[in-house]
Amino acid sequence: MQKWFAEITKGDVTVRLGGDGSNGIDVSTIKGWWSTPDAKVSMTERESGDGSHDVGGRSVLYASRTVTIECVAHGRNRTEVEHHVESLLSMAHGLVRLRVVDARSDTWVEGYVTVSSDVDKVTMGHQDLSVTVTCPRPERLSTTPSIGTLVPSTGSGGGLVFAGTNHVLQWPLSFGAGAIRTGNVCTISNRGTIPADVIITASGNMPQGLAITDVSTGKQLAYGQAVTWQPVTFDSRTRTATVAGVDVSRGLTSRDFPTVPAGGSITLSLAASGNGTVTATCHDTYI
Repeated sequence: MQKWFAEITKGDVTVRLGGDGSNGIDVSTIKGWWSTPDAKVSMTERESGDGSHDVGGRSVLYASRTVTIECVAHGRNRTEVEHHVESLLSMAHGLVRLRVVDARSDTWVEGYVTVSSDVDKVTMGHQDLSVTVTCPRPERLSTTPSIGTLVPSTGSGGGLVFAGTNHVLQWPLSFGAGAIRTGNVCTISNRGTIPADVIITASGNMPQGLAITDVSTGKQLAYGQAVTWQPVTFDSRTRTATVAGVDVSRGLTSRDFPTVPAGGSITLSLAASGNGTVTATCHDTYI
């Protein structure tokens, strides 16, 4: 009995591959999952010495991930086999989420699927299939995220400092004596092998914007526009701020987007006045 299984999900429809075999699709191999994608590293050979010129760490990048699952659809008759095959074919024309669960990990990627069958091995009770998921983003992400919740400071408990009767944002930013306190501080972690991007979502009534600081480094992500109950999303991967899908990055006054180091954690503090909630989310990230 296989100790791992895969799931392909599109919308609210999920097809399971492998596992105990009760789902009608068994898996023989999966390739491209527990390995790195092809490297995108350009090297120049030394003309008067051995090897190539040195490559900087930031130049070591990877291509898209391609995952190939060899499997067999089986059933009591040809109709049941065709039903299983069609469930995979229905995943075409759109993005899917491929999740693989084994004894030690539960991770997923997003991409598009292609399905091919071996017509020379079709019988009344089973059909050999090859399912390929091509993922523009090569990282594998944990299914369970690490989530931290922050709330604005109240009263004299800190927050952004605004000066004058016109409430102009004071620069450089100052937080007040009690800015770092329980409620407006959270810690999120990444048990993966590469740094994890962070998604920050803010909603509520924060008329003077907000600032989020990485406590260990002092680097800050600051947004100078009012935050309302229409959530503002800050994405450290794209380095953008959006509201309802509209780019509002022009409202950013400081662009040090946080990331979580491999096998580590970060503590974030929120400086804002008003009320509402800010959530910071990341996933264990593997390459």
